[in-house]
Amino acid sequence: MGKYPEGLDIAVNYNFYDAVFQRRSRRFGLGMEIDKGPLKYKSKHEPVSLSEVEEAILVWTGLGIKGINLSDFPPHVGLDLEMQFTSKTIPALGDVHRTELFYTNDEGTYMIKMHDKKPEDFRGLEALSKEKRIDKIVELFRESKIKIHDGRADLPSKPPGIAAHNLWNVNKPGTSVFMPVTDLSACIINLYLFYMRPDHRFNFVDELHGMRPPGTASWLKKGFLNEGMRMPLIEAELRFANGYIAEQAFMGQNMALALQTLGLGGWLFSGFASMFMLGGTPFHRGLGFRFITPEIKGESGNPNPVAVGKDDMFHAFCPPYYKDMGEAVEALNDLKWANWESHKMPYKNPEGVLQEIERPSKEELQVVKDICNYVYDTYGRFPAFSDPMFLRFMVQAHHLDLDFYDEYYPEGAYTDNCKNHFNLWHPDVSDPFKDKD
Repeated sequence: MGKYPEGLDIAVNYNFYDAVFQRRSRRFGLGMEIDKGPLKYKSKHEPVSLSEVEEAILVWTGLGIKGINLSDFPPHVGLDLEMQFTSKTIPALGDVHRTELFYTNDEGTYMIKMHDKKPEDFRGLEALSKEKRIDKIVELFRESKIKIHDGRADLPSKPPGIAAHNLWNVNKPGTSVFMPVTDLSACIINLYLFYMRPDHRFNFVDELHGMRPPGTASWLKKGFLNEGMRMPLIEAELRFANGYIAEQAFMGQNMALALQTLGLGGWLFSGFASMFMLGGTPFHRGLGFRFITPEIKGESGNPNPVAVGKDDMFHAFCPPYYKDMGEAVEALNDLKWANWESHKMPYKNPEGVLQEIERPSKEELQVVKDICNYVYDTYGRFPAFSDPMFLRFMVQAHHLDLDFYDEYYPEGAYTDNCKNHFNLWHPDVSDPFKDKD
């Protein structure tokens, strides 16, 4: 791959199990300092930012589009959970694909907008040669990158916004910090719709208000819901939300393995508060999300501000972007079935599969609207117990300061790929470690 750095050949041919065995959190980068204690050390080298290709590889490995999913459910039961047929580098429950990546470096703060991108064919990047795969990855990176503002994101600089043990090295010069944000509103609405299908018809109850039906009393009287399949709202939301937040961990693990193949330092971490990172306090701008303060009408709830979206870029399916939750549910349902009508499907006989799929009935759709409106009217937010837009894990990537590890660690703290990184990836930059054995 002559037009790319030599290190890329090593990266794309890297042994998977070597990457797994070598995966470690390597936190000390060029230009960093530990100011006291037995590991006290100040880097003698200036920070060096990641190149465009390095960032593109990390972004695609974390949340990149590959091709079209198999979606090999029985069409008559389960396939209607799918929001679309896009295959990414990580698994995604129901293929909702409402986790988007934001990142910041020395030059600016960006969103990688992927939720409106669709694969062109079944095999996608898998069918291309190695060099054309990289061409496509870089092309997709450039097409999807939206600059939010110049310069680094104004992230928290003290607890509780960020844990004390992360203050010394997070978001420092030369680093690239990747922040996946998940739209839990869309994910949870999709699952409510799924659990209103004839095989389920769950009887959701509000355990904070005497186990009362969440706007569904009339549906219970009609016998439309399965009274014996009772599920508390908190249990439902946490179960649903955890399934989708897991996408951020999958992304982080993919990126952590990619760091090994690239010879970079960095790590996956969660020692921060989402509200602070997204910009929900007056102390730091964060990623500049819009927040609302819930108006609680029930006996209990969480009054803290919650992130609902990044205007004109990525927003939740809830007010203020919709007049009420009924309109939000309708919008998500319309989006889902528009995806089905417009996306390429993986099957040889897509028409036959489509004929087997029943869309939600008016009754099923109305039950979900009633539940979601109840949640919003009672708790002043949707979801009630999870933030609509939520950031749980982040990944930082940087160039390692090998001298620190030589000073305090036995041989093996970093790999040959790390040692040779500048020679392989940045031949135009003076290699600070060229004299190492």
